[in-house]
Amino acid sequence: MNVKHIIRAVLFDLDGVVVFTDKYHYLAWKRLADEQGWQFDEKLNHQLRGIPRMPALQIILDHNRVTIDEAEKESLATRKNDYYKQMIESINDDDLYPGVVPFIEKLRAQGVRIGLCSSSKNAQTVLDKLGLTRLFDTVVTGHDFRNAKPDPEIFLLGAERLGVPAFHCLVFEDAFSGIEAALAARMKAVGVGSRDVLPNAPEVIARYDEIDVDTLLDAGRPSRLPTEPWTIAQTQINPARSQYWESLLALTNGFMGLRGTYEEDDPALAEFAYPGMFLNGIYDYEPYHHVVSFPGYPQRRHVMLNICDWRIINLIVDGERFSMFSGKLSDYRRELDMHRGIVTRTFVWESPSGKRVRIRTTRLVSMVRRHSAVIRYEVAPLNFDGVIELESVIKGKARSGELKNDCIEIIEQGTASDACYFVNRPKTADSRVAMAFIHRLNSAGRPSQTAMEECSGQFIERFTIQAAKNSIVVLDKFACFHTSVETPLWDLLPTAVSGVIADINDGFETLLREQTDFWSRYWNVADIEIDGNVADQQAVRFAMYHLRQSNPEDEHRSISACGMTGDHYWGHVFWDTEMYISPHFVYTQPETVRPLLMYRYHLLDRARERAREMGGIGALYSWNSISGEECGVVYEAATAEYHLVSDIAYAIRRYVSATNDTEFLYRYGAEILFETARFLADRGKFIPARDNKFCINVVCGPDEYGCGINNNCYTNMLAQWHFRYACRVHDEMRQSKPAEFAELAGRIHLTPEEYRLWQRAADNMYVPWCESLGIHAQDDSFLYLDPVDMSKLPLFTDLRNHTHPLNLWRMQVAKQADVVLLMLVLGGQFTPEQKRANYEYYEPRTNHGSSLSSSIHSVAASEVGRPEDAYIYFRHSALMDINDFKDNTAGGVHSACLGGTWMAVVNGFAGMRDYEEGLFFDPHLPAAWESCRFKLRYRGRLIGVEVRREKATYRLLDGESVDFTAAGRTIRLSPQNPTASSSVR
Repeated sequence: MNVKHIIRAVLFDLDGVVVFTDKYHYLAWKRLADEQGWQFDEKLNHQLRGIPRMPALQIILDHNRVTIDEAEKESLATRKNDYYKQMIESINDDDLYPGVVPFIEKLRAQGVRIGLCSSSKNAQTVLDKLGLTRLFDTVVTGHDFRNAKPDPEIFLLGAERLGVPAFHCLVFEDAFSGIEAALAARMKAVGVGSRDVLPNAPEVIARYDEIDVDTLLDAGRPSRLPTEPWTIAQTQINPARSQYWESLLALTNGFMGLRGTYEEDDPALAEFAYPGMFLNGIYDYEPYHHVVSFPGYPQRRHVMLNICDWRIINLIVDGERFSMFSGKLSDYRRELDMHRGIVTRTFVWESPSGKRVRIRTTRLVSMVRRHSAVIRYEVAPLNFDGVIELESVIKGKARSGELKNDCIEIIEQGTASDACYFVNRPKTADSRVAMAFIHRLNSAGRPSQTAMEECSGQFIERFTIQAAKNSIVVLDKFACFHTSVETPLWDLLPTAVSGVIADINDGFETLLREQTDFWSRYWNVADIEIDGNVADQQAVRFAMYHLRQSNPEDEHRSISACGMTGDHYWGHVFWDTEMYISPHFVYTQPETVRPLLMYRYHLLDRARERAREMGGIGALYSWNSISGEECGVVYEAATAEYHLVSDIAYAIRRYVSATNDTEFLYRYGAEILFETARFLADRGKFIPARDNKFCINVVCGPDEYGCGINNNCYTNMLAQWHFRYACRVHDEMRQSKPAEFAELAGRIHLTPEEYRLWQRAADNMYVPWCESLGIHAQDDSFLYLDPVDMSKLPLFTDLRNHTHPLNLWRMQVAKQADVVLLMLVLGGQFTPEQKRANYEYYEPRTNHGSSLSSSIHSVAASEVGRPEDAYIYFRHSALMDINDFKDNTAGGVHSACLGGTWMAVVNGFAGMRDYEEGLFFDPHLPAAWESCRFKLRYRGRLIGVEVRREKATYRLLDGESVDFTAAGRTIRLSPQNPTASSSVR
């Protein structure tokens, strides 16, 4: 499948984009207006850009307050067109937009389809006169459509003629209405001209030669971020991309998340920004309104709340309020320093009156003090002595973008020990939040004044400093949050206040040093070093950074689909945590995985309740939830994904295998294993028509396009493994911990008959297999569905949003890795030939509508000898958020995709597998890399792995001797002989 580039077609407007015909339109309208005695100038002409002739004429008439009948309008519009056609007789190459022709030729050389989409009915004439028709595969003019921009019809028609789905099209436009039309068509859009006239454009260019073609085709963006190994840097201001940057630069620690919104409360950013302060485990409810409701339907959902907005610090310089959009801004840079876990922002601002200040902000959300965060704001006057005012605003509650109503109320507000505080509660959930804030001003001994203003719902503290030239004014703003999830109600507010006072007493530098030390320790064991490609190095570290800061290390909290970077997916926990996110931690910091599994244990009673709601026994975990209460209203692709319970069982096995933590297994894990096996054994049945094989019917596998299907291969084979593992743990625990086993069996009423049922179900599990194709059938029906021309479907797009279910369910297309994922999870049960055949069948039939898909296809492609596929899919995963492939990073980063990126490197390129038989490596190196190095924690050992073009080297860095298989041969590392090597593919 052609997945190399996201963009397959580029559509150009004509006027002001390919050629400058504006002057000819202006002169034609001007001549007509002068004849009629109407006012017409270049300012009015600008309003006509991208608008067909008749609507343009109406704008001129309205401006001049002229009313005429339709016949006269037609006559005048025709006359203007005649004038225009006369004038373009003199058009020549000097009227071409500089660089546009070589740019289009570069695109064509990459196999990109090119279209021209112009409202002008004379567009073809212009192309012919300039000899440009050869550059375009299709031309859409004003003759071809009815609805003018901003209606998307013109661009949708262009995409249809090119045979390219809208998702894979990009539009170059110079008019506000044209950008609106492109976005309405769900296409990528790049403005041509200036940001001032195109505030709605996601990206704006002034010159075609400044475009990075590879980035344009990869992500629909004209330039990539600065490629730096340890930082993610913003060097240009684009209000329309504010929320994208807020997610990328969000600072979290698993307990709390602070989005990367600018410090100032600037009206120019209000419509674009979404400030967010989230606390893991704090949510509110809203009801579902079912037209028809059945037993087991969730009646309400809960959503992670945006708690408050405390990041605001406004600057006033000698009476002039700072805004990035007034005065002059220079040396601008905002960056996420992944090595230290901080975000800094530095620039010089010249006020409208000419006063220059250097500003630097630093913010951190502490990974050591999980309840604490701080922002430092520094101001230095550069060319004057004068008054610096800093206005710190704390809003006690904020809007939650995923909820319709105001869902938080402030129940207490006040001051104590120089700190200000709020106590909040959700309106329908039984929880509380206490938050306290305190400031420290360092004005280098200069005179200063402080004033506190308290009003309902907010505090404003103002600091006024008489600052000397080149002095530095420093304001530190500390915050501390506690919730009733972890803190008793009676101690909630005192704990928050005492916490923030302890922070200010220790000081900013102490918190910064703790943060730096924490991240240094993490990178020492978890870093993946890549030589040869800085962009890949940056992307992999970005993935690992956001993974690590999302882990709460708290057994009452887990990692949601976006971590704490945004509230897309409502802050819910999915199967992503067990299958995509936790592998990274199992093999780098396994001690942080046990709390993630304990989170599931604490929800076991909720899972039992959910099983009963669904008419079952045992335990059925909710598909998407925070509290364990099911919120997945699309039951056919939520509750029906029974594989979730086996995913959790698999995560338990992986953790125990890598750590030998049998204390956890017998005390907590076994109960989860037994109760979830109980549910599956009850849900499936022995079917006579299938030779009494054990079948699990009416399910949904990882491919969420296939709903209500029977015998999903992933579900059945993982359930088979689940039953066998539950039986093994049953036997081992009964033998080694008989008292504990007896207590557990008695408490959950586990019977020998159930144990025998699990054995029988495992031994007789129905596994879909197609002998003629030599592949594992995804389910009983997938191979028999309607064939699909995949070139007509958009990739990386969830088709459920565009297709009626009755049509989608007929199509032989997979949303994401299903059988292909199974080949990683239970890889030891597949032959190499089966893996290759499965990949070659399912890969071309997958549209990767989920961000979870690319990484697993990268791993599979590595294993079956498709290195180019492996690298392309790796980059789709690694750059998912940096390049904003799916146009939804604004809602938060894709946590599972981040974990999948680690898997693509370690499981894919290094070929690491942790099977029942032991540890395996089968390494190869992407052509774009010179080497790759990483470390793995495995059963108390620390193993260093280095893959180079000519060989792979393994080093025992800590721990006892270890045996594993690499490139087909057995290797032993010991303290006496700590180094060995293997071949690479």
